[in-house]
Amino acid sequence: MLSRNLPELRLGGLDLPGGYEEIYLWQAAKLAGADLTGAAPALGLSVAGPGVVRASLFGRDYLVDRTGVRPADGGPANPSQLSLVAHYALSPGRGEPAYEFLPLDRLSGPAPGRPGGGKALGLFDRALARIFDRDPEALAAAAARLGGRNLGRDPSGGLAWLFHPFPKVPMKLICHEADEEFPAGCRLLFDKSATAFMAFEALGFLAALLQSELEAT
Repeated sequence: MLSRNLPELRLGGLDLPGGYEEIYLWQAAKLAGADLTGAAPALGLSVAGPGVVRASLFGRDYLVDRTGVRPADGGPANPSQLSLVAHYALSPGRGEPAYEFLPLDRLSGPAPGRPGGGKALGLFDRALARIFDRDPEALAAAAARLGGRNLGRDPSGGLAWLFHPFPKVPMKLICHEADEEFPAGCRLLFDKSATAFMAFEALGFLAALLQSELEAT
């Protein structure tokens, strides 16, 4: 269940409030004036009732209305997950994913002069590589639990999984086995259209969430 704390990630760009609870309250306040059901079809979300939409994040369903976000199963959730769901439900994004994948730091990133997320996301790639090297079967099982589809061998030679944390924001994880020359390595990639649907910072939190859940194996 997606209720763990996210790893530390600091990315420039948005003027975010401090603390996960504050970020959620900041996002939830925007829901009060939003036409959630009107925007739902363009985001691939379903309407669950008058003024209520249903969104899935890594396989767990959430209900979103003008008062906030709650898990559809009635269980607990970390404010970080609620923030991400609210952020996506509020997205002005339109269109379809390109299914062409890039590292996050090659997408539209932080404003000039502010620190980027490349270093932090590189740490995530190494953490995922350690998980893969230690127990690739456990990582594959965890990926399936989170809705990841095993793509088999990527053209690069690594093993690949496709995730849809949200309908219009596909992510691809590619892991290469260790050999005599190189250690195991993983890359987490985002669809090149991802920033049309979510802010750069929110995509960074998605990366952190995936790492956190895979580490729970």
